[in-house]
Amino acid sequence: MGQFEQRALNEAIVNLDDIREFILRNPDFIRNDSEILHAIAAKPANGNLISFEDLARNRMMRETYEAKSRFAQIVETARNNYEAQMRVQEAIISVLDSEDAEDLQDRLSGHVAFSLAADACILAISDTTYDSQSLDKIGSFVERTVPAERPVSLGALDRPRNWLYGADASDVRSEALARLQFGKSGRIGLLAIASSDLDCFRDDMGHELITFFARVVERVLTRLEEQGHI
Repeated sequence: MGQFEQRALNEAIVNLDDIREFILRNPDFIRNDSEILHAIAAKPANGNLISFEDLARNRMMRETYEAKSRFAQIVETARNNYEAQMRVQEAIISVLDSEDAEDLQDRLSGHVAFSLAADACILAISDTTYDSQSLDKIGSFVERTVPAERPVSLGALDRPRNWLYGADASDVRSEALARLQFGKSGRIGLLAIASSDLDCFRDDMGHELITFFARVVERVLTRLEEQGHI
């Protein structure tokens, strides 16, 4: 082998790592070059056989599986959202027909709690308004836990709320709390939906449906107050 050929061979060997790195960074360089693919498939080196048909099939199967998984997740999420909307709609229809405060409380603790798949649905109304100088226990809790700038809170309980849930307080593991403010005076209230399931209400969940239901309850309370029932 001549000196020139030996030098060219040495340079080729030295540059193999650079070529490999380039290909790894730019796989489309080979993937989109039909001549290179044909040459590799037609002339396997050192008896190593590369089946691009198998590679393509495996990649297609993997991509199909991933697409099916994403689709199944989307469908499941849509189904859960639809079911949640249907439950809230049932709850709304129930509270709209309330005749007085006691009837509203009964509907919330009964049909509404069942519709929302909750263990308890409590309505607590403060005797004070949002601009009162002093607040009672309910008003103080509302302003501290669900203030006007953050009117909904979802998550696990750190301690039992005996004053709110009574005998069932020890069984409550998670809750959704919504601030209520209704009537011309801006009276303060609290809507509490509780569950014994720790994951039923989490702080990473959306607030839209709970917020909407709370606004409906506010309208019902405003009507009952105007009628002299509260």
